[in-house]
Amino acid sequence: MAGAVLLALIFVIKNHIAPRKAIGGYLAICAIWIAYLFILSATGGLNNFGLPPRVVLLIVMPAVAGIIFLSGRKSFRVILQQTSLHLPVYLQSFRIIMELLIYGAFLQGVFPEKATFKGLNYDIFVGISSLIMGTLVQRGKVGAIGLLIWNAVSLVILSVTAYSFISTYYFTDFSATNKGGRSFVDFPYLFLAAVLLPAAVFLHVFSLRQVIGKLRTGSHLINPALK
Repeated sequence: MAGAVLLALIFVIKNHIAPRKAIGGYLAICAIWIAYLFILSATGGLNNFGLPPRVVLLIVMPAVAGIIFLSGRKSFRVILQQTSLHLPVYLQSFRIIMELLIYGAFLQGVFPEKATFKGLNYDIFVGISSLIMGTLVQRGKVGAIGLLIWNAVSLVILSVTAYSFISTYYFTDFSATNKGGRSFVDFPYLFLAAVLLPAAVFLHVFSLRQVIGKLRTGSHLINPALK
């Protein structure tokens, strides 16, 4: 699934003024990132579940910082302007499948119940609502303010989801007392924190930058003819 999500993001990046160069750079960054993850996993750099949380420090924070930096560059403005507002919203629907996979991993003893939609993880509702919101945006039924609120609320839900994992693995003995509990930092489960979470953050940041750009130009309503 992680590979499918990474490939899906190409539909966003292709709107760069130099698409081949942008896609090539994106694929190079992905390759470097995956290699970095394999090195961390192979060397046992993530196996320590003491504080500070290694996954957050070595994976989540660098990924989010990179996303904010790259999406804020001047060359990225073309992508923001040329990409349909509904596209990054629709792409968030991958979180429906992601949550079902997390629940399946819970049944296998890899993830705690607290990190599923039976616990503190309400991310599946963001995935479902993305299909509704994407349709409304595409039809011009939701304004920039509405899209801004949806992204903000969705990021809060994503933060709670991340907290459910962090609090379980680093503040309880789950990883030590449950069969498969340490698989969280092994492949393919590592892709959850290293690829799928950053992808969700990227799409929110992308959409927020689009909305803020519209608000700065005084375009509070989304005109379907402009998309």
